[in-house]
Amino acid sequence: MNKNKFLAELSRKLRRLPKEDYDDAMKYYTEFFLDAGIDENQDVVPMVGTVDEVASRILEECSEKQMIKAEQEGGAKNNSRAVWYVILGIFAAPIAFPIAIALVSVMFALVVTIVAVVGSLLLAGASVAVSGFVVIFAAFWAETFAQGILIVGIGLVCLSLGTMMCIGFFKLGAVIIKGIIKLFKNIGKKSKEQS
Repeated sequence: MNKNKFLAELSRKLRRLPKEDYDDAMKYYTEFFLDAGIDENQDVVPMVGTVDEVASRILEECSEKQMIKAEQEGGAKNNSRAVWYVILGIFAAPIAFPIAIALVSVMFALVVTIVAVVGSLLLAGASVAVSGFVVIFAAFWAETFAQGILIVGIGLVCLSLGTMMCIGFFKLGAVIIKGIIKLFKNIGKKSKEQS
């Protein structure tokens, strides 16, 4: 495979990468071939490997970089980007296409299930916190001062418990998503090593 065909195939395989990563990869291999003095008809596969191998390496590097960024900075955007890189890495790996589809489907179902469960737990925590506000306002209709203090205390307990539930479930969801990303990243590495 000559360098032009190699670069065209590599461009096709990396086209879903963010522009910065795509440009860096294409620039690197273009300059590599120029510096090596490769002519138009020379086979470049012995030098750099097949297009699939190179694309897989690039996606793995981008995935690792995004994983580090997601761990350091956190945030839904970084985590979703890390998931996207893992998906791209699975499709670029030299494994059978149906296996890649099955892995992506399982990962998607797992992420949707976790988002639904964590989302419902977050809503439960928010409803406990809102009920705390409602109970506090109910203290205005208490018949005695002691009842009013008791109702305000119960409302404050509900409010703080709901807030703690929301924070805890949010952090739990973030930890679970990071774990899923690492799990599928390891699966992608193992399947790549076996093929």
